[in-house]
Amino acid sequence: MSTDSEKIVNLENWKLMKKDNHFSDYLKILSFNDLMNESNELIKQINGQANEDDLFSKTRLLMNEFTLRLEKESRTLAESVKDLKRQIEDKLQ
Repeated sequence: MSTDSEKIVNLENWKLMKKDNHFSDYLKILSFNDLMNESNELIKQINGQANEDDLFSKTRLLMNEFTLRLEKESRTLAESVKDLKRQIEDKLQ
C-alpha cells in the first residue's frame, strides 16, 4: 500500500487555513471604522508579544483587507499599503 504525499493534509496547517478564512470573512463585513479598531487591537497584541505566528497571519489578512478596500478609492494608496506589507513580510521571514 503506497500513500500519495500530495493528498495528505497536515492537520495543523488545515486548522490554520480555516482560522485564516474565518478571520478574513470577519474582516470583510466590518465597517472601515471597525477595521481600524481591529487594527489598533492587533497593534496592542503585537506590542504585548502575543503568539507571533497567529499575529503574522492576522496582520497579513488585515493588510489584505485594507488593500482591497483602498484599491476602490486610491490606487496609489493601495500600492503603498502593498509595499508596506511586502516590507513587513520580508523582515519577518
